[in-house]
Amino acid sequence: MLSVQSTPYLPASTPRSADMVLYLDLDGVVHHEAVLWHPRIGIYMSPHGAVGRTLFEWVPILEEELTPYPSVALVLSSTWCIRPGYAHTLKRLPESLRSRFIGGTYHKRIHGADPWNLASFRSTPCGMQILADVQRRKPRHWVALDDDIEDWPQSAIGNLIACEGTTGLSNPEVRHELRRKLQQSAAA
Repeated sequence: MLSVQSTPYLPASTPRSADMVLYLDLDGVVHHEAVLWHPRIGIYMSPHGAVGRTLFEWVPILEEELTPYPSVALVLSSTWCIRPGYAHTLKRLPESLRSRFIGGTYHKRIHGADPWNLASFRSTPCGMQILADVQRRKPRHWVALDDDIEDWPQSAIGNLIACEGTTGLSNPEVRHELRRKLQQSAAA
């Protein structure tokens, strides 16, 4: 009979970290939430649910808000980590943001690639996904831009900048809150 030793789980590689991390959702944050996926054409904006809206239309706002803070790193906290995937998603972003990314909340090397692990990750509330990533990366400061505010742990609600899915970063109040939290972490 084989003896199985209980060893703590260690990821395949040490997660990349930074002093200040911004967890970035995409749908409802950098563009309208009405995003669809089709097997032949991929991800696209709903022509009916978001008339006149385009993917990544509010990215210039994010670039502008991050410009005074060159040391802020980004972590992708979106279903885009799974489909179309982290690398494919980053290709769609401008270099000014791409160069800031240090990873995503979902990664096959950490979470595994089998369907059960994927389903388990997808069923985990976004706030819990982000908290698990915070525990792996251990940034000194972090904030999350997200429109999915359901089931956020009370211990992390102060780190959340809640977006309304139809206005995301185009909302002046969201921009103000992001600016305030970035200034706070820069001063700390």
